[in-house]
Amino acid sequence: MIDRDNIIQPSDQVVDIAHWPVHEEYEVYPEGARVKTLRVCPDNTPYDFCIPGHRYLFKEAIKSAKDPSKPRHPDQYWCEVIAFQIGRLMQLQVPPVFVSVNSATGEPGSLCEWFIGYSPDIEERSTPGGEHMQKMIAGYDRDKGRQHNLTSIITFSRAMTISKQLTHSWKEYWGLCLCFDALIGNTDRHQENWKVIWNGNEGTARLSPFFDNGTSLGHELFPKKFNQCVRDNNMLLAYINRGRHQMKWHKDDEGRLPLIEGVSRYCRKYPEVVPLLIDRLQWEDDALFKILSELTTFHIQSPLTAERAAFIHKLTCYRKRLLLEELEMIGNEAY
Repeated sequence: MIDRDNIIQPSDQVVDIAHWPVHEEYEVYPEGARVKTLRVCPDNTPYDFCIPGHRYLFKEAIKSAKDPSKPRHPDQYWCEVIAFQIGRLMQLQVPPVFVSVNSATGEPGSLCEWFIGYSPDIEERSTPGGEHMQKMIAGYDRDKGRQHNLTSIITFSRAMTISKQLTHSWKEYWGLCLCFDALIGNTDRHQENWKVIWNGNEGTARLSPFFDNGTSLGHELFPKKFNQCVRDNNMLLAYINRGRHQMKWHKDDEGRLPLIEGVSRYCRKYPEVVPLLIDRLQWEDDALFKILSELTTFHIQSPLTAERAAFIHKLTCYRKRLLLEELEMIGNEAY
């Protein structure tokens, strides 16, 4: 269902969730740094892209530690929206995300579609990655996640396949996940930001769509800094090289995986996924430019400025070029 076609949010259809009921389980959603509330779309859905009766997570900007009444990065919510659009360019399973506002508080935010519960006839439940990491690693600390690592994730995913529970290729899934996160600069794929979705009717499972992608796309950079990066390729490359996945390769490693190096290391271990990743990076730069240009036309508090849009375009296309160069080199070595 998350791959439903023709999901388009016109700029004059910002979703106001002020009167959407709060889901009975969560008034304030407990996971992550941003204030989140789990809402239910009313039956008289305001726009065609919203699903009546379905759950949506409304996420505000991260608040300032000095003044909790003010957001630290007020326009960060755009990164979640843009990451969804980039995921669609890559033909990935990424839950739809829409531009929204809570008119009762004046807070703008991203409205993230819940990735289970589409059909009452299908019994589904999800378990977070941290739950599985705890079972595998003695003393695993889910608050800090310092032992979160790809080696254990691979071991877990392989075991799911051997037991015939997993219904798809884990090699492709984690290759695409690492590649997507490296492309958007996502530094937040911690143990709670991937899940296993269980089909209660069949006893089978699949790994979750790639959700919670807002800690990305240079969201933390203020205008002076990102404008410098637009003008200076050396500064831009230095910024890209500082990016790290929110996981290590092995639990005993000292540091987290660099974003592009993580993709490279994974692909050298599993070169059969290289053609797939190259194929998913074949979208045109102009396609992203068009998406970003349309998003700058939304009239909302903390809008996406033309300057930040230009920075995100250059940053993402630069990362795409670096990833393709690395993948093509690995492909040539392997074949």
